[in-house]
Amino acid sequence: MSTLRYGLIAVGLLGVVGFFGTQIKALETIKGNGQTVLLTLRPADPRALMMGDFMALRYAEERNRDLPKDKELLAEGQFILTLDENKVGSFSHIATDVKLETGEIKLNYIRQRRGVTFGAPRYYFQNGTAQTYETAAYGIFKVAPSGRAILTGLADESFKRIDPPKN
Repeated sequence: MSTLRYGLIAVGLLGVVGFFGTQIKALETIKGNGQTVLLTLRPADPRALMMGDFMALRYAEERNRDLPKDKELLAEGQFILTLDENKVGSFSHIATDVKLETGEIKLNYIRQRRGVTFGAPRYYFQNGTAQTYETAAYGIFKVAPSGRAILTGLADESFKRIDPPKN
C-alpha cells in the first residue's frame, strides 16, 4: 500500500508541474509572438496609486461610454478594439463570429461589480522607483489571436516604453 501511495503522489506532482509548465509556456509564447497593443490609462494622481512596490492600474476603455451596459454583457467575452497608427486600442464593438477588419483585435474581458476589466490591475516594479512610472499614460500589452492579453510594460504620452532605472 505504501508503494501505491507514493506512486499516486508522484503522478499528482508530475501533473501539477506539467500544468504549470504548459501555462508558463503559453504566456511566454504570447509575450514573444503576441500583437502589441497600448491601452490608455485613466487619469489619476500617481501619488495616490503608489503602494510600495506596485502601481494600481485602471484603463480608460473599461469606462468607455460606448460599452454596453453591464446587464447587457455576458460574465466574460471579447471586445473588438480598433487600433490607431500608434497601436492604441479603442472599443469598437462586442466580438461576433464576423472576421476581423484590418486594424482590429480581439481582447478578452470579464464583467465585475464595478464594470468590466480586461487588463492587469497592478504593475509591479522595484521598490523606491515609483517616480519613474508617474508619467505612465498607456499600458503595453501583448495580445494573442485568442484575445488573451499580458501586460508587459508601461508607456508615456509619446508612446515610449518606460524602462526601469539602471542602478
